[in-house]
Amino acid sequence: MGIIPKDTISIGNVRIAIHASAKAIFEKEYTMLGANKRYSTALLDKMRLYFPVIEPILKEGNIPDEFKYLCVQESALNANATSSSSAVGYWQFKLETAKDVGLQVDKQIDERRHIIQATKGAVQYFTRNNTVLNNWMSTLLSYRLGLGSIKKLNYAADWAGKTEIQVDSSTDWYVIRFLAYKEFWAEKIANEPILSPDNQLVTFEAKGGQNLYAISDELKISYDDIKKYNSWILHDYLPEDKSYTIYHPSNLKMFMSPLESPEFIASIDSNQLYQPSLKQQGKKKYKDILSDEVETKNHIVVSGETLSSIASKYNMKLPDLLRLNDMNMQSMIMLGQKIKVSRKVPMLEIISKKLDLKSQNTPEKKENKPSDEIKRVNEEIRKVETKEEKTTFYLEPAESREIVFKEENKGNNAISEKPITKMAENTKAKDVKKPMAKPVEPVKAEEVEVISAGSNEILIKTHTVQAGETLFRIGQTYGLRVEDLIKWNNLGKNATVKMGQKIKLSPN
Repeated sequence: MGIIPKDTISIGNVRIAIHASAKAIFEKEYTMLGANKRYSTALLDKMRLYFPVIEPILKEGNIPDEFKYLCVQESALNANATSSSSAVGYWQFKLETAKDVGLQVDKQIDERRHIIQATKGAVQYFTRNNTVLNNWMSTLLSYRLGLGSIKKLNYAADWAGKTEIQVDSSTDWYVIRFLAYKEFWAEKIANEPILSPDNQLVTFEAKGGQNLYAISDELKISYDDIKKYNSWILHDYLPEDKSYTIYHPSNLKMFMSPLESPEFIASIDSNQLYQPSLKQQGKKKYKDILSDEVETKNHIVVSGETLSSIASKYNMKLPDLLRLNDMNMQSMIMLGQKIKVSRKVPMLEIISKKLDLKSQNTPEKKENKPSDEIKRVNEEIRKVETKEEKTTFYLEPAESREIVFKEENKGNNAISEKPITKMAENTKAKDVKKPMAKPVEPVKAEEVEVISAGSNEILIKTHTVQAGETLFRIGQTYGLRVEDLIKWNNLGKNATVKMGQKIKLSPN
């Protein structure tokens, strides 16, 4: 059953008569606002949190109190709301307009996302335009069209200086939608009870140059909560140029004792309680290397989340998230709602899954540790005899292994290098004192440098990739990180290896 809109609605000193041709448009807008009860309840809670901050600023600027509903219409009181035309924040300012009304927007601060500063900017915009248009409804429409465009509308020109006007089906939809917003939400605020009257918005004047971690400790609020509710701070610190107002919704009675509390400005808030947490999550030292594989799944909306925060959580761009869910910047979300999200799967996850799958399909084998492998290769080499002219070694056969040894000439201390490949099976006995009793198991292909001058150590420089091997498995074998292997071998973002490829095992 549809609602019956009023014949007239007052905005400031202006009475607006709704023509019969506009009532169907009004009714549609009004009905849509009440279609989702959970959404309307959550948005009503945000109004009760922010209106006590907005109202005195509008009053001080002599702006009609009803204009607070325009902020709801523009952004649903979402600090991170961004339109397709790059308008940002509570009052949806574009960059040029924001700077024109005195808002700070730079690489450190974006006051379009600050409820107090952004409202002050909106007041300045309304005051300036109303001086020219001399009618609050024309001024409201100029917020969408701009001062130049509004002057070209005949009906807006007729409204100048009048306190009684009429809207009909030819009137811009923006005006009729605003009237529906004002009527719907004013009725909700008047008739629905406040569930948590002790919850309030607290604000704290912070000196410039302060770090948010220090502010977190001082206020006994988690760092994550400060960042969440003060997204206008683009880094972890405040600029040194002036003081800034930090705000946070909380239950003031439980927030801190009166003796500990700095001077707070409180307003009614029915949001949930956010318990302080002293733990601060450390940043990842290394960024994940992402594959081209995209994973899509559902995210369940929890209290306090916005479309922007969800997009950030999954490293998505907000327009991509909106496109994936067939939403736009005016779309609202509610608790428990399923939101489709996607992400590029890290390479390590893909490698781990493939290794797990391979291990399930392959009989279990006993693998030697890297230190055992080196020790075993060392045991292959047996120094049999040393003559004045040469040094002789005996190696058990090993497939695809090339070993280079260096030996020192007694005469001139020169070092000569000789490659030793797999010895022929008919090696004469006189060249060997004691052959090894037990053949050594073949090892993986690698280049090994053997230094015979007083040492039997083997320095493994490279590894030749075998069938089925991955960077993850090579790293496990030698106790190395995949990131280091990629860096040392210049493998790039989408790192892969193929059979026979030589992989450096050290930066040199």
